[in-house]
Amino acid sequence: MGNQKLKAGLLAGLITAIALIVTASCVPRVRVTPEEFIVTTNPAWQRHPSISGAIVVWQDRAAALNDNIYAYDLENGTDFIVSSNPGLAGDPDISGGIVVWADNRNGNWDIYGYDIETGEEFPISTDPADQRNPSVSGNIVVWVDERNGNRDIYGYDLATNTEFVICEDPDDQNSPQISRNVIVWADNRNGNWDIYGYDTLTKREFQITENLASQRYPSVSGSTVIWVDDRHGNPDIYGYDLEIGDEFPICTNAAEQQSPVIDGNVIAWVDQRRGNRDIYGYDLAAGFEFAICTNHAEQWHPAISGNVLVWMDRRNGNWDIYGARLLRTP
Repeated sequence: MGNQKLKAGLLAGLITAIALIVTASCVPRVRVTPEEFIVTTNPAWQRHPSISGAIVVWQDRAAALNDNIYAYDLENGTDFIVSSNPGLAGDPDISGGIVVWADNRNGNWDIYGYDIETGEEFPISTDPADQRNPSVSGNIVVWVDERNGNRDIYGYDLATNTEFVICEDPDDQNSPQISRNVIVWADNRNGNWDIYGYDTLTKREFQITENLASQRYPSVSGSTVIWVDDRHGNPDIYGYDLEIGDEFPICTNAAEQQSPVIDGNVIAWVDQRRGNRDIYGYDLAAGFEFAICTNHAEQWHPAISGNVLVWMDRRNGNWDIYGARLLRTP
């Protein structure tokens, strides 16, 4: 009887071991290899890149003391000027063939746009107060607006040529980002910075974070919102799933993490764990972190579209724009 029990136990253990081996062999082991490339290494400064598909845009100081908006086509390897007005231009963003930026040609900061297909430049908001930090997705442009004496969030529908209010709370709102019908921003109405959101379809505003520490610099893609979070005493990266209402940590390394961006399941940020600013990433679907650029110089302000990432890079002694294709291999 004892031998039978022993045999049964050994058989059960063997079956369990085989099941674990089979299960492990069925889990895909994916490695992300960044294939780095140069976008621009002009001797002047290039800053604040954004990317959509094959087009990269950035703020370029090609002329003395004037920042213009330039672009580069990754498919044909050519660059072109988006805006070279004598005034300053900065904070560019791009969605499809539409580029938007902050522009001070009128003596204050306004929001302008450019259609790559038609080559047409157009004003979006020229209110006498300052408008800055634009973000665009499809036909909707959002920005920080100071017309009421504080920082609010406004929007504009390029399809209907209609401006609309997103948030006019008496306290300050900053850093708006948009993905399809979801707009997110940092909001100071509760005495600390929280992340709030707005659905352009339902016209409903909603609070995303309630932690008493500061949450700032959000980014959004589909139903996933990410941000910089100070709850542990240093900047970490956290996220939130709007569909299931679930908050989750992305990177809580003891060093500082800043400037997060997201597109689909890929997240990237600036990371100081090696003593300088590098670019790291995280795959939400596979659940693993990976290094993107750990050059000894400073890297800053990443932007992402699909599996292509671009960032500011100071390895040549001035700020240039570099990029990487994130290749997945077993």
